[in-house]
Formats: sequence, structure tokens, C-alpha cells
Amino acid sequence: MENRNFARVKFSECASVKHNGQMFFAYINNASLQGMFITTNQNVPLNTPLKITVYLSPNSSIHLNAEVVRCEDAGIGVQMEHMDINSFVHLRNAISLQCDDHERITREALKIAHRIR
Repeated sequence: MENRNFARVKFSECASVKHNGQMFFAYINNASLQGMFITTNQNVPLNTPLKITVYLSPNSSIHLNAEVVRCEDAGIGVQMEHMDINSFVHLRNAISLQCDDHERITREALKIAHRIR
């Protein structure tokens, strides 16, 4: 991938996205501890706040608040604003499984600790 501040990995999971009283389902294409790219044909404007639930399994999901920072024909790029500690642990573990630099993931986790509630 491009030169990024956070390790970004392939992340093919289904998600629900809520904004302005509407909800749609989409797929997460890739993710980092700071953001993700959501494949969708929905038109969501820049700076729109979102509530996202990523479904890892029937018993495990990631809940986060994010904001749209990029819009493309293929989908939207979002930056994470807040997530609960359980969601953070699930996301960190999923990214760690695909990234061979575990020290980097630990450093990145410390950078975003203020976003975990």
C-alpha cells in the first residue's frame, strides 16, 4: 500500500454503517488502527460522522465512531474517532495477525490510546 503512518492490512469483513438516521451494509476492504476503507456505492459526504459495526463473527464485533475523510467511486475512507476497549482489542488483534511487525502495532496502539473509551 502507499506510505502510511499506520500499518494497513487487508480486512474483508461485513459492516453496518449508520449516518443521519440511515443505515447501510458494506464491506471493509482494508483497515488500520486509525482508519479503514469501506467498499460501498452509497454517497456519503466528506466529514460525515458515522457509527460503524464490523461483524467479525456471530459473537464478536467492533463498534466505532468515525468520520469520512475520503470519497471515491469504490467507497469511502474513514478515520476512527472513538471505540470501546473491547473493539480496540479485536481490531488490534485482527491487524496483528496480518502484520509481521508486532512492535509497530504496539507503537501505533499507544498513539491512538486517547481514542479508546
